[in-house]
Amino acid sequence: MKKLTVKDIAKKAGVSVTAVSFVLNNKAGVSNETRKRVQDIIKETDFKPSLSSKKLVLNKSFNICLMMNAFSSPFEDLFYFEITRGIINRSMKCNYNVIISKPILSQSELPDLIYSGDADGIIFMQDISPALIDKANSCGVPFLIVDSHSSNENVTSINPDYKKAAYDATSYLIRHGHTDIAIIASKVVSDFYNQTLSGFSEAMGEHNLMINPHFCNISATGEDSAYEEAKKLFMLEKRPSAVLCTVDSFAIGVMRCAKDMNLSIPEDVSIIGIDDILLSRYIEPKLTTIGIDKEGMGTLAMDMIVQKIKGKKVESILLPMQLIERDSVNTIT
Repeated sequence: MKKLTVKDIAKKAGVSVTAVSFVLNNKAGVSNETRKRVQDIIKETDFKPSLSSKKLVLNKSFNICLMMNAFSSPFEDLFYFEITRGIINRSMKCNYNVIISKPILSQSELPDLIYSGDADGIIFMQDISPALIDKANSCGVPFLIVDSHSSNENVTSINPDYKKAAYDATSYLIRHGHTDIAIIASKVVSDFYNQTLSGFSEAMGEHNLMINPHFCNISATGEDSAYEEAKKLFMLEKRPSAVLCTVDSFAIGVMRCAKDMNLSIPEDVSIIGIDDILLSRYIEPKLTTIGIDKEGMGTLAMDMIVQKIKGKKVESILLPMQLIERDSVNTIT
């Protein structure tokens, strides 16, 4: 038996497709008599509008495009995997599909599905260039950025408070008696680097502690490069007693390096991270870190983009973070 369409319901009721759309979406614009006639036919035929029917009637694709760059792929980075999981789980409740676009190669071009109208909104993962922001604005497609480090007030974003995270992590180490504190960071994303270094410096300054330039390693890009940066630290004549890693994946590399160099954690060196990725609670010892609700970020991103699609004003959000004490930091007495 042929499946009924919105056009079939409209023909049976002797009304326009638009009128059926108003009834299906509980909108004003049709008389009570027409509304009842259409509702009776829908009930009688057990009509369930297909996605293609909804697209036709509402002029929507019911697709959200998720765009990422090489450093924010959910297939490579557990931090973004958890955010993506939150986006996808929430999208099912919002009746949207999520289309994961190939990584951004050009910082001034969007994928074809945006130009063809096959996406109602865009969620960018991590910062994008001003040129890409201009391109998205010119297309008229609602968008937002998740895990943005920029302070652009004209772009809707969801941002963890990385400066405070680094400040809290450093302060925690200082409260535990550490004064010789190193930092392993990344300068790949300059705003992120500036925020985390600022938080670290502020906490050290508040306690009148000097920052040893040999303890500032800013060339990490992942676990392996953090391992190499840690090796430089641990080969110094005077080693740091603690290391702040601006992301947990760096901390995992540092812990691996410490073990390979026969250093005990936390007895010989304490290590703290930022993120609370899944692995941080399973490595040995378990990693003390500043936690971010990453799946919650994804859920929030989906809710916010749907509101933007509906034409509602949506404000940027700076997310709070929380200290998660585990086993990788000791107290110096």
